[in-house]
Formats: sequence, C-alpha cells, structure tokens
Amino acid sequence: MAVFFSESDVQKAIKMPEALAAIEAAFRDYALGRATLLPRINHPLPGTEGVFRILAAALPKQKMFGMKTLTGIPGQRLENEIYFAILLFEAGSGALRAVVSANYLTGLRTGASSGVAAKYLAREDASTLGVVGAGVQAWYQAEALATVRKIRSAKVFSRDVRKADTLAMRLRQNFSIDAAAVQSAQEAVRGSRLVVAATTAASPVIEGAWLEPGTHVSSIGANSRTKRELDAACFARGRVVADSREQVLDECGDLRDAIVAGVVVPDAVSADLGELVAGLKPGRTSPDEITIFKSVGVALQDIAVAISLFQASQQFGLGTELGSEVASFHPSVSP
Repeated sequence: MAVFFSESDVQKAIKMPEALAAIEAAFRDYALGRATLLPRINHPLPGTEGVFRILAAALPKQKMFGMKTLTGIPGQRLENEIYFAILLFEAGSGALRAVVSANYLTGLRTGASSGVAAKYLAREDASTLGVVGAGVQAWYQAEALATVRKIRSAKVFSRDVRKADTLAMRLRQNFSIDAAAVQSAQEAVRGSRLVVAATTAASPVIEGAWLEPGTHVSSIGANSRTKRELDAACFARGRVVADSREQVLDECGDLRDAIVAGVVVPDAVSADLGELVAGLKPGRTSPDEITIFKSVGVALQDIAVAISLFQASQQFGLGTELGSEVASFHPSVSP
C-alpha cells in the first residue's frame, strides 16, 4: 500500500544528519556504478516565465527508484501549496510505495549535498562562515556546514537586511555561533574559510579577489544559464567539483561565462562529488587550495533522502495510506 507524506511528516522523520548520510552513500554508489541517474527534463510552461522539471534516479542497493517533479513560476510561490513532489517505487515489484510532499525535503537535500562536499573539500579547521543571500536555501546551507564543521563565527549579507538579521539570529540560537548581518558581500566573504552563495542573482555577487587561500565555496544559486553568482576570477583561482559535471557545465551561467571568456578550460570541473566520496579522486589537496562546489540539484539527492524518510517513517508511524480504491482496482489488460 502506498503512503502519502505531508510536509509535517517529512520534517518529523528526517533531519540534516540523516540527509547527509543518505546523500553521501548515494553519491558513493553512483560513482561506483551502483545507482542510475536519468537526465533531467526541463520544460517551459506556456504563457509564463516558469519551468516544469522531471528528475529520476534508481538506487538498486536500497531496492527502490523514484521520480521528482517540480514547478517554478516567478512570483507564484505561495504558502501551503506543494511545488515539489516525489513518487517512490519498490524496485522488485514496481509498485508505488510513497508520495512525498517535498518542499522541505528539497531544501534539506540541497543543503546536505553542500555539507557532504564540504566534508571532503573544506579545511578541517574551517570555523568561519560567510553567507551571501538569506533566503530559504541559505539556512539549509548554513545548517549543513555547521553540522560537518565546528563553525564559531558567521557573517551574513543580503539586500534584505531583515532576512540577514533573521538568519544570523537562527545561527546564534541553533548552533551558538557568533553570527551577525554585515553591509556587503565582500565583508561576508573576506576572512571566511567557508563561503556560501545562495542567491538568484543574474550577475556575479562574489569576486575571486575576495577569496583567501584555503577557502571553500558552496555555490548553489546559479542553476540556470541566466543566473550568475561567481565571477570568472573565482573559477580561475579555484578547483571546481560538481554534483553533476554534465549538468553544471550545461546549466551554470557563471561557469559557462568563464569558459566562453577563455578563463578556464571547457572541462573546468575537476571531479563529480561522487568521485570524491568513493575515493576515486582526491578531496582537498593542500591547506591553501581554494575549492568550489557547484550544485544544480540532481534526482540522486532527492530519491536518497526520500528513501531514508520512508524507512524512518515506519519506525515513527508517520504517513497516511492512500485510498483503498487503489487496491480494489485490478486492470484486466496490461498497458
């Protein structure tokens, strides 16, 4: 019988540490050929500036596969509506096992992916955090980094000062971090061993000249050709690791600009995250190395966390069984 998981169910069943573990294992399996990731489908929504996306992945080791759908229409994101949804299937039978409202899960998995990357790429002693952008995703990024590194201080910049103040307050309250809002992106970045770019910017918000030796950057906002967070100098100075090399090279506007300008070579991504996790390629290679994690989001992340949620829900008794009319329907002819 399939089960529906509401946003409330998801938030009760899985937290950042579990998401980090699930995503790290999934990336390892993918790099070793034990998981399948399908190309993402992006379809423009007629009459709007929005897009409809379909992502899918299979994790045979977990005996499950699934797909995620999401919609994004500028200015149309309302509370109490589902914009991200996951269908989870059992591999052996092909039967639907779960329908997941995935607004929270999407934020969680994106943050957790950056956390896994930082585990392998950030300095062990990284304790200072600079955050550019203070929207919903900025919190998940900061939460993940604070889970894998002992962060002592943080600086937050946003054009919306109230959001920057709110994020800084949450960091103080939840992690006892000495956090404060600052007046510029440059102020947030300088002196920070960990840097987060979580914006929807159309032009770069972080300059390579601001990055000090040993800095690790998580850039997750430039997930389309029209978005840019890092200038070309960032890529010239830093080693780039991606959640998906193919998708990052195709979709990240800022990296594409750096390649077109000849600042970096066409294959500017040194490794996929899975290759680091599986030990196929090295993580940080020196204390002074500047590293950059570019993420556009892949189904592997969503399905791995959804499976972890599904397994945990059985322990907590969460979820609502879908209607009995599904079980009573027996088609006489196979499709």
